[in-house]
Amino acid sequence: MDDSRPDPADALAVIGNERRVAIIYELQRAFREGKDTLAYAELKRRVGVRDSGNFNYHLQRLVGQYVRKTDVGYALTYAGRKVASALTAGIFTEQADGTTVLASGTCYNCHAESLTARYERERICIACDDCDEEILHNPFPPAPTTRREDLLFAFDAWTRRWNALASAGTCPECGSRMDGKLTDSNSALSVGDVPYRLHVTCRECWAMSNLPLGLLVRDHPQVVGLHTARDVDIGSTPSWDIDWALHRDYLAVVSDDPLTLQLRIPLDDEELQLTFDDEGTVVSTEITH
Repeated sequence: MDDSRPDPADALAVIGNERRVAIIYELQRAFREGKDTLAYAELKRRVGVRDSGNFNYHLQRLVGQYVRKTDVGYALTYAGRKVASALTAGIFTEQADGTTVLASGTCYNCHAESLTARYERERICIACDDCDEEILHNPFPPAPTTRREDLLFAFDAWTRRWNALASAGTCPECGSRMDGKLTDSNSALSVGDVPYRLHVTCRECWAMSNLPLGLLVRDHPQVVGLHTARDVDIGSTPSWDIDWALHRDYLAVVSDDPLTLQLRIPLDDEELQLTFDDEGTVVSTEITH
């Protein structure tokens, strides 16, 4: 372990104080109002602390890591903005377990239009009420779960961004390097019902998942082109409603040594076939009629 890195426990102790949270919140609010910095007196007034000694003590605990002191006042650092985002997302303060909404689309397992999205264990899970198949899940902040009327649109956009970054080797949670390898395991981290998934793990933080290859190529030029030519907007189709991305009927093993997989994407009288190597990379494409 790199001893030069700050201890996460110490970092949490620094921000785990009501006055310091208020300082971060007010600097965030000022930034949203178009003010890059706040003067000391203005920041103190906004936070509502009369005792200058008490206010200065808490402010100085934030300066450096979370707050930057300038010639004209104080501003949030990138770390401070990340803390502000986490506070806004309700990660430290809110619970949304049990929130349930209906989801559009059909179940890839039983083809019923009985999908439900439920928030539990800090994630949204899309499942079928008829056959109990879990279609898709992903971590999601609690606050927008109860505040956004377009919750599932936001969740799908969040999930696509998460998958795209992870498959590109960048952790969507902390920005560190992410490694990926094909796996045939079916753990609690697994999404969809496919024989192989790309197992992605961050080298630094907790982020990991087992992702179907179909979800990772929905924005591939050949996939988008096939759908565009048939006036189908694949970009507006929710991830949980793409059977070929999530069900084993469309993904087959072509070779075991080296491992080679083929994904079939049928559309009308055409079929796009994507071939993947043992690292989950598309190595060839073919359209058949």
